[in-house]
This record gives sequence, C-alpha cells and structure tokens, in this order.
Amino acid sequence: MNPRVGKKAHFRILVVEDDLEMRSLLADELSEDGYDVVQAGDGVEAVTKVANQRFDLVITDMRMPKMGGLELLPAVKKVSPDIPVIVISSFGDWQTSAEAKERGSFR
Repeated sequence: MNPRVGKKAHFRILVVEDDLEMRSLLADELSEDGYDVVQAGDGVEAVTKVANQRFDLVITDMRMPKMGGLELLPAVKKVSPDIPVIVISSFGDWQTSAEAKERGSFR
C-alpha cells in the first residue's frame, strides 16, 4: 500500500486526452500515486466536468478534436479561475508554449 495515498486521495485531477491509451496511462499512474483522477476524452467533455465537479488540477493535451487544449484553457478559467492547467503535447513548439502561457496555463 502506498503511504502517500491518504494525503493525496482528496486531490482531484482531471485528465483530458483524446487518445484513450495515453489518457488511461496518465490516469492509471496518477491513481496509483494516490490521486483521485477523472478522465475526459475532449475539451467539450472537460468543460462540462469542470462546471459540475471540483478539481484541483487539469492536465490536458494540446491537440484534440472538438476543442483542443488552447481553447480549453480560457473555458476552464472562465468557469473556475483558480484551477491550475497543465498543457501537454508531443507536437509542441515555443510559439505554442508561449500561447498556452498567455491563456493561463500553469507556469
């Protein structure tokens, strides 16, 4: 049993990723480390979850159908301005990173 589980069990993380395998991998790793993890397959689903549930952190992919990470950032901040958002991508460049920071991603 992980001794840190009790301390992290109430820390809720929303993982937003359209690739089911990657989303499951992230969620499983975070859950195994004791975090309470909720999953969303795209930005639209994520906005609905943020509007209806409490989260301490959002981790989102940059490129997704329907609503990508850069569009999700201001939508999350509008609903819940204090939630830190981490944007991840395998396609990033410095311009995209700068734009994510401008839109309120975690620095």
